[in-house]
Amino acid sequence: MREELKKIFLMGLGAMSMTNEKAEALKKELLQKGEEMLEAGKVANEELKHNLKETLKENVTVVVQEDITPDKLKEAISKLSKEEKNELLKSLKEEEKKKDEK
Repeated sequence: MREELKKIFLMGLGAMSMTNEKAEALKKELLQKGEEMLEAGKVANEELKHNLKETLKENVTVVVQEDITPDKLKEAISKLSKEEKNELLKSLKEEEKKKDEK
């Protein structure tokens, strides 16, 4: 009986030791995986930023609007078709009507 208790006690100590070793190994492995994931995330983030900048360069057009003078406006209107001019007149009349109502 005494020998059996001694074996049970030693098995408990061995289990504790083994658990501690496994926990340390698991901790190191998790830490390493976490660092690898962090680095991969940084690389992916930089890649994403670069791709976004490239996509913006390819797809975004910056339009600089210059001041419209009456002469430029007349020139633009003269290039319109008859239907477009009628639509423009209709829009202008509607705007004037709305202003008069206020």
